[in-house]
Amino acid sequence: MSEVTIGVLFAVAFAMVLIRILWARRGSAEAGRSSIDRAMEVALPKHYRFFPQVRQALSAGDNEYLQQAAPPHIARQVLRERSGIAKRFLYGLREDFSSLERLARIVASLSPVISREQEMERLYLGLRFRLLFVMVWLHLSIGQVPLQQLEHLTELVGRLALRMEQAMAEISALSTDRLPGSLNA
Repeated sequence: MSEVTIGVLFAVAFAMVLIRILWARRGSAEAGRSSIDRAMEVALPKHYRFFPQVRQALSAGDNEYLQQAAPPHIARQVLRERSGIAKRFLYGLREDFSSLERLARIVASLSPVISREQEMERLYLGLRFRLLFVMVWLHLSIGQVPLQQLEHLTELVGRLALRMEQAMAEISALSTDRLPGSLNA
């Protein structure tokens, strides 16, 4: 074989080994992610961000326009469908809140200082959310649209999400401060 052919074969083999190493390294980086990173991805609220659209669809002005512009049977059907959408949004808020609560427990277990006051506040927030959830669900079940209470539930989820982001930033800052000076770039 000529020197060029041997050089090309060597370059191809080297490239294949390099690709294999990089591919394995990427996989180990995914596998090595901390449980908090994975929990954060799962816990990020997905539904509460759609409240502006839900509020618009459930607004009194939108209902008035529907009553004026659509035939009565269509208006009733649309109102029933909107009530169903509001219920699905409500269940989505419950899912968001539950996942954020799980994340809060993980963060609390990682936190160096957990005060009784913080734990009581978290329990109180969970109780408030559940009571308000039941109240909104009951209103929706009888055909009423409690837009203000739905907005309050959405704010509770948003507030908890903000607290979790702040707590994660604090834990990240604490863990960064504990790294040796050479690693803390």
